Amino acid sequence: MAFPTVTTASPANIKPSAIVAVYAADSSTSKWQTLGSIGESTLNIQDFSSPDSMNRNKTNGAFKFTAHVIMKQCSLYELELIDSITNGTNAFLFKLPDAGAIPTGGSTATEGWFKVTAAQVGVKYKLVCDGTPENDMHIELDFQGTAILSAKDGMVKAAIDDNEFASSADSATAPYYNIGTYTATLDGGSPSNTHLYPCGVASMTLTDDAGGGAVTMSPIQNIKLSFEQLATEDGLLRFLPNALRINFEFDWMASDAADLLLLDGMVVLDVNPTLTFASGLIVTFDNQTGIETNLELPGNMEKNRVIRFTAKGDILNSSLDAILSWV
Repeated sequence: MAFPTVTTASPANIKPSAIVAVYAADSSTSKWQTLGSIGESTLNIQDFSSPDSMNRNKTNGAFKFTAHVIMKQCSLYELELIDSITNGTNAFLFKLPDAGAIPTGGSTATEGWFKVTAAQVGVKYKLVCDGTPENDMHIELDFQGTAILSAKDGMVKAAIDDNEFASSADSATAPYYNIGTYTATLDGGSPSNTHLYPCGVASMTLTDDAGGGAVTMSPIQNIKLSFEQLATEDGLLRFLPNALRINFEFDWMASDAADLLLLDGMVVLDVNPTLTFASGLIVTFDNQTGIETNLELPGNMEKNRVIRFTAKGDILNSSLDAILSWV
């Protein structure tokens, strides 16, 4: 068997590596639906190998698919749908910069489109709300799974057809329809840039879960807030999410002696933190985290003392919807 003939003679074969769009198709409708605006992302398809007796690396006939994709849209639509997107029943389609036009005459293997199925790849997410208004809220998707070499061709040059893409006619049946903007064209939708939101916490309160009024913690800085799916791996190395981890930190800039004397009485309480973002997003925890404090004197006079609050806890994936609301 001759070594495969390659087409490396032309510089035109040098392609950029960006991922310009990602589509999901759920198991019920099987229509490709956009996941909206995509940030800088990565993708790898790596062969598995092991050494023989002469330490030559020999493939075992399988490979690993991984990808890290940033969903920039973070409206309530995306946040309420994210647990469905990662529930292990969806196929995903990745559009690259050199993607060919969507075929209209039947399913055709098309350059610049990568496809993975739910049988090959699982996905987990991390919702990131760190920082100030100069930072974007975003959702990080991590894909992982394996397949055998015979499946690689269909993955790197996906067979697609326009009838497989959602349009405005599918508004009642496409579960991820509200993420995108649709017309009558069978193209799976386009991003909804009005769903892009900044970080930045306008107010933050703590309430004793046993009762009493909410106490405003102000001023604060260095806010970090994320919800990260905890996932196990099955026998095919697919991510299978099973819970959601809350990580929340902020620096309380008030450090008067009178406030310092209250710290020991705070940390023993079950608390309900509530964050209101400048964008209108409200995050309300119902005794789903604990709290701890750290009084920090980080340096010289150009810096200020802070009391760092850290709140952590694990919840069910399905509990996120109850935590988030919008003004």
